[in-house]
Amino acid sequence: MKIVKEPMYQQLTGILRDMIQSEEYKSGDKFLTEGEISTRYEVSRNTVNKAMTALISEGLLEFRKGLGSFIKTKHSQYDLHSLISFTKMAESMGAAAKTKVLQFRKVKGRDLEGAVLAALQGESRSDFYYMQRLRLLNDQPSILEERYVAAELSPDLKKSDVAGSIISMWIEKYGLSLAGADQTLSAVLTGEEEADLLKMKAGDAAMLRESTGYIDRGTPLWYERTLFNGSDYVFRFRVESMNAAHTAKSVFVGDN
Repeated sequence: MKIVKEPMYQQLTGILRDMIQSEEYKSGDKFLTEGEISTRYEVSRNTVNKAMTALISEGLLEFRKGLGSFIKTKHSQYDLHSLISFTKMAESMGAAAKTKVLQFRKVKGRDLEGAVLAALQGESRSDFYYMQRLRLLNDQPSILEERYVAAELSPDLKKSDVAGSIISMWIEKYGLSLAGADQTLSAVLTGEEEADLLKMKAGDAAMLRESTGYIDRGTPLWYERTLFNGSDYVFRFRVESMNAAHTAKSVFVGDN
């Protein structure tokens, strides 16, 4: 493959970044040398050096004197445009996923925060399941999740049912058709309890995703607050053009 457009080093940086994030490499693997990259892509050593420097700055590579460059961080990628289970995401990375169910109980709508109850379109007498789960990648804490689930749509749900992929469980055990979720993403600082569970320091940066998930015809199934270890994840989504966004909005108005 030959790079023919300007600026070369930015294109090369993108190509190498995709290579690092692919299944071809794992954390700790030795990366290509500058000479190998220069020959493969027919670019100068100076261009390669600029691209490698950018990747080191991003925390994807580390340079070891006398040894070369090595894969430093393999970020887990969450696609915000699709529902993907933590278990499936881990499998795609070649990592082992585990779930620790820290809390599980049945609660009434009157015990929920007003915003949570409203998102679930529930009433004070409605039944819900509350769960707190810690998700681990290769035995390292990665995600802390709190979730409220409509009991009417998941009758007789048990703690053992949520010790793995909850998305697969809904599909396979209850035969539910998941229609999607409304999500917001924000940067937050971890409190002492969350930091302790995620093996972070209190006040470290993390990403908070709040989402309401739906089955067919817009019926709410769950409300979730998920805290992601900020050093572990890259969130990916496609930004549409103005025309595409306008078209999509026009098509779906009235279907919400």
